[in-house]
Amino acid sequence: MRKKTSKKSKSKGGWRGKILQVDLSNSRVWDEELSDELINNYVGGAGINAKLFYDIMRDNPQMDPLSPENPLIFGMGPVVGTTFPCAARFTVTSKSPLTGVFGDSNGGGFFPARLKQVGYDHVVIRGKAERPVALLIEKGKNTKLVDASEMWGLDTYATDEFIHEKYGDCETARIGPAGENMVRYASIHSGTKRTGSNGRAGMGCVMGSKKLKAIIVKGTGRVPVADKKKLDPLIKKYQDIWTNGQASVAQKEYGSLILIAQLSDEAHIKNDQEKMTAEQLENYDIDDFVKKYKSGQTACYRCPIACSQKWKIPEGQYKGEEGDKVEYGHYYHLGPLLGIFDYPSMLHLADLTNRMGMDCIQFGWNMAMVMECYQRGILSTEESDGIKLDWGDVEMVADIMTKVAKREGFGNILAESMPGLISKLSPEAEPYGNHSKGMSFIYSCTSALAMSVASSVATRGGDHLKGHPFSGIIGLQDMLERIFGKDIPGEIIEHASPVAKGRVVWWHENYKMLLDCLGVCFIPVISTTVFADPLILFEELGEIYQAVTGGDVGKLFKSTERAYQVEKSYNALLGITKKDDVRHGTKRGKEDPIDLPGMRGEYYHYRGCSSDGLPTRKRLEEVGLTEVIEDLAKKGKLAEDKCPAIEELLPKA
Repeated sequence: MRKKTSKKSKSKGGWRGKILQVDLSNSRVWDEELSDELINNYVGGAGINAKLFYDIMRDNPQMDPLSPENPLIFGMGPVVGTTFPCAARFTVTSKSPLTGVFGDSNGGGFFPARLKQVGYDHVVIRGKAERPVALLIEKGKNTKLVDASEMWGLDTYATDEFIHEKYGDCETARIGPAGENMVRYASIHSGTKRTGSNGRAGMGCVMGSKKLKAIIVKGTGRVPVADKKKLDPLIKKYQDIWTNGQASVAQKEYGSLILIAQLSDEAHIKNDQEKMTAEQLENYDIDDFVKKYKSGQTACYRCPIACSQKWKIPEGQYKGEEGDKVEYGHYYHLGPLLGIFDYPSMLHLADLTNRMGMDCIQFGWNMAMVMECYQRGILSTEESDGIKLDWGDVEMVADIMTKVAKREGFGNILAESMPGLISKLSPEAEPYGNHSKGMSFIYSCTSALAMSVASSVATRGGDHLKGHPFSGIIGLQDMLERIFGKDIPGEIIEHASPVAKGRVVWWHENYKMLLDCLGVCFIPVISTTVFADPLILFEELGEIYQAVTGGDVGKLFKSTERAYQVEKSYNALLGITKKDDVRHGTKRGKEDPIDLPGMRGEYYHYRGCSSDGLPTRKRLEEVGLTEVIEDLAKKGKLAEDKCPAIEELLPKA
């Protein structure tokens, strides 16, 4: 890593001004000051994470994700830990062991607020401990590494219970057996009052590779703000909207399971082979969930919505089982995708994935792929350790899930990425493995073409959140006119039309980057923006940012562009180009619409890339990434193509 001097931040509020540096190999921890350069140019959270990651990896981008020197970076934005509602998100960044490219994962709860309140904006972890350890961060005391041998082997819930018994009141981020055994899609679970999960991209695998079982945070505090008089009315405004709004009430009642109804037209079963029938969908009636299984809900720090659903099974084979987290991802990927059509079975599997500490989405797609291969005679019982991979067999799925977490037998193969799994099977298996850059996408999006672009070009692989293009899916005319001006093609609001979808994805990637930089939750913002009033776009988020930090709101859009260009440039150093910005498998003979006019090509135009998807000198110069230009030029990964200036792509103020 190139050493740089770090100047103390002069920001008025929202920041603690410190990065906690951890060297596990040498059992060292120390504080560094958070520089003004990072604050002013990268906003916070995910943006600063991306820059810290790039600076560490730039000289050795090909580093193995399981190398001790691959950094694991936790980042909390300036609004996190303040009194502003729904600002309890944090981003974990590393080179993904699932995809081999840029990786990050966003989660919520109380953990990020406590980490901010005890004094840190970011934590950078490198090295590998000789034995299992935990990082203990306690307010008023020296941060230290403690032995975690007794926790090793415990599931995510048992780990949290053990820590509380030993260390008292605290918040934790921890891994389960899947992380310990370096399952490529292992997750990090956090929180006690509200369980959160950083599920995508395999951040738990990186944590396990370092023999870091948990991060323990003890203490509370205040995060100062720049202008309390300006912030207080904004707190009241959004507290009221997010407490009483129609969309918020629905989120409180159903959580993300509301997507079962909203995405019913996209629902497919058995590895995306066929449409879900009305009868099958009826088995997952969301009102039935509330009446029969819901036992309460939990909220992230200072959240009035409390969308995380608690549940308990009242009767049947799994009577008495209960949990405090079930999301749409659990439902779809542990239910219909595997031919399972009842709540108790799905909830049983959801709890097991949470306890093992693995991404339910990636496990579901890997499992569904081998089940279809078994169905088609491509995979035999001899290759699956004698296990019959029949659709709907809940106990078989649970058994394999446990084997995956322990990397035992056939489970060891399923613990890999989708391309890694395919490489272990017959070449005939390839058409049945859904992924982009090694990560599988959450649901079929053949008719929502903006999402088709977003899931293809996202920097971390097949993704539904890095640039969720909701305005182009739902057709929000007023929103799109405000973003791009009134002179927009009429087809931009038609979700099944390819016209103008690339520009929508570009803008939404920057918009979601801003949310992840600030640490504000996507759920209340999108719910209000889509289903109620007011629109919460860059200007509205800028008001919050300015009140909290006193920072210049005029720089926000360019800052998010800069941060996303850093992510994309790191991938370019690895050789990622247009050939990789595609979705593989489960297209069932349908042509990929990615190159229709208005799709990927338009996205590259707006993102400032060449026609082959490489960053251009002009766009990188525009956002001030001089060192990145030098790195890309040395490796022949810098495009000299013309591209428009950012201000040419947005309406004049």
